[in-house]
Amino acid sequence: MGMFEMNPEQAVEWRQKIRDLVAPHVHGEEVEAAAAFRRGGAAASMVASKAQLGGVVYAGIKLFNKKKAGGLPERVMLVATPTKLYALNFGFKGRDYKIKGEAAVWDRAGLRFSTERKSGMTALTIESPAEGEKATLVGVGVKDDPISQEMMAMLQGTATAEA
Repeated sequence: MGMFEMNPEQAVEWRQKIRDLVAPHVHGEEVEAAAAFRRGGAAASMVASKAQLGGVVYAGIKLFNKKKAGGLPERVMLVATPTKLYALNFGFKGRDYKIKGEAAVWDRAGLRFSTERKSGMTALTIESPAEGEKATLVGVGVKDDPISQEMMAMLQGTATAEA
């Protein structure tokens, strides 16, 4: 197992930690699945930074990535309940996550979900045709993790998230 991989025991532990963390933020609804996501484009930002291309180029890349993520914060915890999909802004407190607030809420019935493999990770696209919104996100790590993969499969209706 590589440095950035999650073993099955860790997946069970983190799946429960995340559900416990987000439960108070979904207004008493049942949490069906929850996972940490981030905007894509981290590699381009890193290259611009390391190549010392200047603040304007770096800011342009960040703005482009924000637009692709539908204006969502840098990191969001996606939480699926039976009727809603929440995007909760989060940060870190030590080695744990800390919820900072609600970034967006959608009715799940009006959403479309798709995935695409990009730059070694699976990107999730959330579309809200009624609102003309579209957001593309990837799992929070540097490679696909089982928790975000389960969430994507559940949202697409191809699997049920594990309890």
